[in-house]
Amino acid sequence: MNRLETLGSIDEVFFNDPLVVNCGATSRELASIRTAPNHLYMLDSMGLAAAVGLGLALASDRPVGAIEGDGSLLMGLSVLASIAFHRPQAFTLIVLDNHIHASAKSFPTQSAEVSITELCRGAGLETRFTSDLQELKSLLVTSRSSEDGPRVIVAEIEPQNAAGIPFLLTDPVVVKQGFEEFLKEES
Repeated sequence: MNRLETLGSIDEVFFNDPLVVNCGATSRELASIRTAPNHLYMLDSMGLAAAVGLGLALASDRPVGAIEGDGSLLMGLSVLASIAFHRPQAFTLIVLDNHIHASAKSFPTQSAEVSITELCRGAGLETRFTSDLQELKSLLVTSRSSEDGPRVIVAEIEPQNAAGIPFLLTDPVVVKQGFEEFLKEES
């Protein structure tokens, strides 16, 4: 699976739900598919999408998705213990594992040798692994509609960034304001 098609499936399932997105190539590629007020792009904030998603899920009964890359999740592994401790029912953490820091010259991450799936399971989180787009979509639909979360989906993706994707130059304050308005309208 490539990241662009994977993000398209995630956006389709979480189309009207809060979706927190890690920094770099992931944010840029999702914004190239669709910019939407329900997307909170964590611009220049590596390793925080899962934590912000956790906070949103704890403050709401609605489905919340958070997208992390393997590198950004490894940067803040303590969030797994927090998710397991607080157990937000409608929270889905999606980890796009390509075994590299895609936004940093493709330096390898530890996930080439250390299983993200097993780390999540070791924290006591229900975790599924997939490298198939149809299975991913099915897992996302099940997780989004479930009330017995949280759930983690680790999706193995190809290591390449999509070609020709422009930088996401939207002011982070503007992104935040749009996301806040979305949350107010939906509550």
